[in-house]
Amino acid sequence: MNNYIKKQIKDLVSGDIVLHPIYRVDGLMLIDKYKILSLDLIRKIKRHSSNDISVLVSVSLEQFRSFIDNKEFKEIEFKENLKDIISQYNKNLIFPINPNLLFPEEKAKEYNENKNEDGIKISNNNIDIFYNQSFFASFETKLESIKSQKRAKLVKLKLINTILNDNSLKKLIKRLKEYKDILFLHSINTASMALMIGLTLELSDNDLIDLGLAALFSDIGYTEISKESFENYLRNREDGMEVLIKQIEIFMRVSLQTPLLRKNSIIYGVLDRHEYYNGNGRPKRKKGKEISLFGRILSICQSYDVMVGGYLYNDGMLPNEAIRKLWQNKGKQFDSDILNIFISRSTFYKIGEKIMINKNLKGKIIGFTDFIEAPHRPIIRTDDGKTVDLLKLSTY
Repeated sequence: MNNYIKKQIKDLVSGDIVLHPIYRVDGLMLIDKYKILSLDLIRKIKRHSSNDISVLVSVSLEQFRSFIDNKEFKEIEFKENLKDIISQYNKNLIFPINPNLLFPEEKAKEYNENKNEDGIKISNNNIDIFYNQSFFASFETKLESIKSQKRAKLVKLKLINTILNDNSLKKLIKRLKEYKDILFLHSINTASMALMIGLTLELSDNDLIDLGLAALFSDIGYTEISKESFENYLRNREDGMEVLIKQIEIFMRVSLQTPLLRKNSIIYGVLDRHEYYNGNGRPKRKKGKEISLFGRILSICQSYDVMVGGYLYNDGMLPNEAIRKLWQNKGKQFDSDILNIFISRSTFYKIGEKIMINKNLKGKIIGFTDFIEAPHRPIIRTDDGKTVDLLKLSTY
């Protein structure tokens, strides 16, 4: 008898223990496996995933312990169930999930094939912390250029190699992971998004590695702040200048102790990521190109992931809502040029791509009324066959 059951997301209840990751509609991980669900988490899951998607759960701690002790996660039936769930997800996701992410032996095989092809020697196999994150593992599929897609795979390997061959960086990664799940997920998601933008901007490989490091470790300062203070900061960010300044000071100290982070581009990128393009940001109220390139990129990436991730004690926005918010703030909070290039040269909004406006309005993009001024408001063919022009939809 199995120590787990299959149910649909709409049927989850408090106390269920999920046995695999649950993903947001953009393909980014919402929660990791082996989490005990609360009512708040269930509400968030229902907002960000189709309610009819299946999920495998143990319904008690006793059942979960038996599942682990009996290694049921290695059984063929469990793996087949996971493959079916990934197939269900991929019918709706903006970023399709690679099923191999959930199977270590297949993931290692695929990784080693890429490694050998690119001629990069990795010092050890501690890669799961990166490739367990679906966005990091597959974001290159959303880049429009074939050349950029190939570069993305190579840059990811170089970034991992850089971290795994530096004891200081390995310790910092471990610190992020052990401090708080959402901070670690946010760091990985931010790095993935930053690399996407860096690739569209045709940055050099070395600059992309530095950009990835800046994104991964930009929030390392929070790990030396009490979790209670961090939680209060998440609830009241507008009143959290003291925490913000303190974590920046901690980052500066950490960067001085970590040679690979001791670069102007990385340091200014981290310091500038809360600045606004119109000069209304913090801590220095820099304006326009006074803000470093990395800072302008990280501002976009962190804002998107925070809006969708629901880290600030809310249920989070849907991806299209977050992209719309970014677009509405171009030239104000965000650099218009970077945002324009990112949207026009990635496939977030391209003909043939899936889009989900809300639970009742989803389909495929079939065209644009004005791609130059409103690339985030396409014409879509809904799943029930209707044609909707978002530019003409007054409620969007």
